Amino acid sequence: MDAPKGFEYEILEKSSIHNLYEFNNFNYALQYNFNSQHPEVLVTLAKYKGETVGIASASDDCKTMWQIGVDVLLKYRGNGLAAVLVNMLTLEILNRGYIPYYSTDCSNVISQHVAVRAGYIPVWSHCFRTRIDSFHT
Repeated sequence: MDAPKGFEYEILEKSSIHNLYEFNNFNYALQYNFNSQHPEVLVTLAKYKGETVGIASASDDCKTMWQIGVDVLLKYRGNGLAAVLVNMLTLEILNRGYIPYYSTDCSNVISQHVAVRAGYIPVWSHCFRTRIDSFHT
């Protein structure tokens, strides 16, 4: 993919990822949990003029598969940055011998679009509902 111009891109390994917890605006990419059972193991990030503006991370969900999450600061959305970060991370995961996967809510059309632009295809869908009997309008 052609990366948006003007940004710097980095790949961070597991030992450096917790340093990113100082940034509190990347809830879809970072778990902010030092004791997670499925810790982040690899990150691609984008910087603009030294400021971290986008992060895609992979969490170690099992022996063979790593799940990808991504978040871009609001000001920098809409230029393909999320898809580029996910694509870069996907290729790095594959190079390490793991299976990357991208999961999102069925109602999050923007996230689905990011996944497709990054090279993913939908293979499974699941929806659920909740019945609240005591709720009256």
